[in-house]
Amino acid sequence: MLIGASAAQAALSFVILGLPAIGPQLRERFGLSLAGLGVLLAAMQFGSGIALIAAGAAADRWGPCAATRFGTALATLGLVLGAAANSTPELIVGLFIAGVGGAIVPVSGAGAIFRTYPVGRRAWALGVRQMAVPVGGMIAAVAVPTLEHLGGTSLVLWTGAVAVAVIGNAYAAVSEKTPIRHDDSVGIVRGIWRVPGLGKLFVVTVTYLFVLQAVLSYTVPAVRAAGFSAFAAGAAYFLVNATAIISRVIWGRVADRDHGTRRRRTLVEVGTMSSVGALLFGLALHASIVAVLFAVSFFGFAALGWNAIVYAVAGEWATPARSGRAFAVAATVVFVGAALVNPVIGALAEWAGWNTLWLTAAVVALIGTAVARTLPDHGAEVAGG
Repeated sequence: MLIGASAAQAALSFVILGLPAIGPQLRERFGLSLAGLGVLLAAMQFGSGIALIAAGAAADRWGPCAATRFGTALATLGLVLGAAANSTPELIVGLFIAGVGGAIVPVSGAGAIFRTYPVGRRAWALGVRQMAVPVGGMIAAVAVPTLEHLGGTSLVLWTGAVAVAVIGNAYAAVSEKTPIRHDDSVGIVRGIWRVPGLGKLFVVTVTYLFVLQAVLSYTVPAVRAAGFSAFAAGAAYFLVNATAIISRVIWGRVADRDHGTRRRRTLVEVGTMSSVGALLFGLALHASIVAVLFAVSFFGFAALGWNAIVYAVAGEWATPARSGRAFAVAATVVFVGAALVNPVIGALAEWAGWNTLWLTAAVVALIGTAVARTLPDHGAEVAGG
């Protein structure tokens, strides 16, 4: 189940994280500003974000197998429409539809993990599944620029459509055939927002998302704008995803220590290191390519490994009866938040310059760190393991 969920997530991430690898080419082909590029890159995440809660309800009612097959078909359709697009609005609509269909993948995978893994291994298991995101991105960092060179954006999206269709249906085949049952008396999201500490947790999430999207979506344009070659920008993007793979597992393992009671402290450490990483990367862009690659590796490790911790905390604080829906709400904040901050980041870089962007990212990370310090200490024990 964990392998199947991870593979399905990697297939979606191939597209979501592959498009930033050809950001300069997309800007040139469609005549986009940096803010416009941000809108395009956010379309798939926004589609997933607004559909996550409905996807969770669908998995509850139909079971993960049937829901995943439906979602995979819709995601494939969206990518095919995007491949056939001749304008920016058509491409955005196709990517949005693909995101709506793909929303079932993270919900189904996380639900299986919450039911299967004990509290002392849960953040690690969620980290392994989340590791599939940068795995897809790392593959895309190498493959997508080559595919774009050979056949343009259409070939990239056709390849993504085939991967999503094949792997998504394979994952559906190994999914459980019975629905995920919850206590229906609490409604879909009723009571989730009243769980002590979740509001602050989501504030931390949004601040860290700003930093995450800055390094994910704008590393390639920033490196190119600093005067480095396309090869150097591709290498930097590859390292971002490579270090993200490591960080998801390591941060999850660290957060699982002491029977899962170290989650809050780990989030504080993530924010502190992310702030330092943003400053290092901003300075490195004025130095050598060696400095850039070192800084982006540190930055990627710091800023890209915290998602699983947020998902684990949200599910555990909400208690078992609402853990799946708490995950869906947390994931909605992540996906929608990422989609909303992406254009803002692009507009900031275009208006105030790259130096201001990385300085702003460092400050935002520190704000998230300060809020994380105020999170309550109740955690994994609430869910009873």
